[in-house]
Amino acid sequence: MGERKIRDIMLPLGNFPGVSPRDSFEKTVNELNKFLRTGDTPAIDSAILLVYENNAIIGIIRINDLIEAIEPQYLQGKTYRGWTAGNEWSIPVFWEGLFTERVREVMDGKTARDIMHPLEYEVEADDPMIKAVYGMARYSVNILPVKEDGLITGMVRSRELFQEISGLVAKDEAEVYALNRFIETGKKAGWVHSSAGGN
Repeated sequence: MGERKIRDIMLPLGNFPGVSPRDSFEKTVNELNKFLRTGDTPAIDSAILLVYENNAIIGIIRINDLIEAIEPQYLQGKTYRGWTAGNEWSIPVFWEGLFTERVREVMDGKTARDIMHPLEYEVEADDPMIKAVYGMARYSVNILPVKEDGLITGMVRSRELFQEISGLVAKDEAEVYALNRFIETGKKAGWVHSSAGGN
């Protein structure tokens, strides 16, 4: 039996909630939070929102994208709270309360379009799974869109690829175990000889 294809492990688009690129940061966070609270809670690193514009997917939003949106900004040459940082100062400064400030700043100004991760790499449903491995490694993502007949019809995640890896490892372990049992049974029956013992 041949190796499975991407279509065999992909998830339909209906498994993922979506937002508009104009939706606020607040709505985006709430939609992702709802998704994480569903009965079949996904692994947090593979929980995503799809960003739709004119019924087409233009990007995805991962939890990491939300975290990157609130990353402290470099203060080099900028005025902040009435004082100006020198041009030689190029490291971020951290203080208590900055996390809350950054979240509120992002809530006031960012939309889903501002924080989404654009689609950089796609796979076809009939592609071999190794193409998804390449795309995820090359673009440092854990989910990729899957196309059929020119349309994105599903997503493939690292979670499903890991399950395939796990299945192959378990199968190989089972085959080694079965071979060892066969050899031991043969030795006891006298129809398999050890090459080390000279029997």
